[in-house]
Amino acid sequence: MIHAMASRSRLVPLAAVVLLVLGAAACSSRGEDAAQEGGGSATTTSAPSGADGETFGTQPSHCSEGDEAGDTTTTAAGGGSEDASQSTGVSDDAIAIGTISDPGFTGQPGLNQELFDAGQAFVEWCNSQGGINGRPIELTEYDAAVFDYAAKVTEACGEVLALVGGGGAQDTEWSSTGQECGLVDIAAYAATPEKGGPAGQESVLERRTVQPAPNPQDRFPVGDIRLLAEEHPGALDHVGIMYADFGTLITIADRTAEAYEQVGATIVSEQSYNVTGEANWAPFVQNLKDDGVEWLNFVGDGTFLAQLQQAMAEADYSPEVIAQDANFYDQGYLDAAGDAAEGTFVRSSFVPFEEADQNPAVQQYIDLVEGIDGEVALLGAQSMSAWLLFTQAADACDDAGTLTRDCLLEEAASVTEWDGGGLHAPTNPSENESASCIIVMQVQDGTFVRSQPQDETFACGDDYVAQLEGDFTSSD
Repeated sequence: MIHAMASRSRLVPLAAVVLLVLGAAACSSRGEDAAQEGGGSATTTSAPSGADGETFGTQPSHCSEGDEAGDTTTTAAGGGSEDASQSTGVSDDAIAIGTISDPGFTGQPGLNQELFDAGQAFVEWCNSQGGINGRPIELTEYDAAVFDYAAKVTEACGEVLALVGGGGAQDTEWSSTGQECGLVDIAAYAATPEKGGPAGQESVLERRTVQPAPNPQDRFPVGDIRLLAEEHPGALDHVGIMYADFGTLITIADRTAEAYEQVGATIVSEQSYNVTGEANWAPFVQNLKDDGVEWLNFVGDGTFLAQLQQAMAEADYSPEVIAQDANFYDQGYLDAAGDAAEGTFVRSSFVPFEEADQNPAVQQYIDLVEGIDGEVALLGAQSMSAWLLFTQAADACDDAGTLTRDCLLEEAASVTEWDGGGLHAPTNPSENESASCIIVMQVQDGTFVRSQPQDETFACGDDYVAQLEGDFTSSD
């Protein structure tokens, strides 16, 4: 395993690694960064009711005035629940929901602001139709600023019904805070193995976390590898993996290596680099050349891959294939790498923003977020999918007279097929199973363009997700 080669004893400032840990958080953005300062701020957005039958892409909105204007089916007592905490945040007049993110992190101001922007945009849209059966959603933003995750989740435990559409870099602390107090998190992402867990509904219910786009730690998407290997079969015999010397990223590299080996790859080179970056990437390039690497996977941040590729260009060397995960779908990476990024492949299970004119859900996400002058980003689209899943579950519970935390968890965890109204390929939130369908994009002339498949939305396969045998349940 790769981690045997790297030292874990060296202390690394989290300020230098937070963007690397959040693989899903380094995203393609279009809007202005609208970072806010401070902690939680409660806002309720009101607007005239929308038309009946409104949808988000192919997904019913589940936001409405109810059967009668102002009619509610659940009281603040939580539909008769003996545990008052089950109905925290539920009143006859509003439903309090929270979103957690890290934009106040001083090491990277505005970090994952797109989660807050997606929440604000969605709540405004939902409340314009009446909220949940006539009760508006009251949104509180909990800015964990990376280091305050436990405190902010503990705060949310006593204030809101659930967390929705967010995520935090320090979510290893979830088990002793939100999970312990009975809170529910319908999350945009889980950053660590401790929060994300393995596949299986038992994992979802135990952690009280449901993800619309799950990333189970004992599974790994390999569809892009299989597709690219059809065009570059020889390159798969000469794979190199580079990774930052940091616990969570070593775990990702271990998972990556096992997945590649399962599809028949031969790994000829494994190199770790300083998690804060390198002053000189030339020695790493020389090692790749000496090892005969023809297929490279880089685990870490797009800025560092950009620097490595520029060093490759100076050495007149480039592997036949550079295949990257979804966090490299990022304009910042393109800007940093320039011409050196040409030809790089990136996998995603989300419909690209470049194809919004062909996809109503993607266009609707963009329009809603740009409507509040927010930041359009892949992580924001994940957040929007989480909000849609929440409203479906909340509507069902409210109709049954049991709008409680446990009902929300059970309803959301019962969904076995989910695509966010068309935002992404189908997933299985109930079993914490990721998508078995993908799109491969390639950098061409400085932009991301569809590479495979050419004539359909997604490429799908029963063997596009590898089941891993290693123990990847901890980032320590």
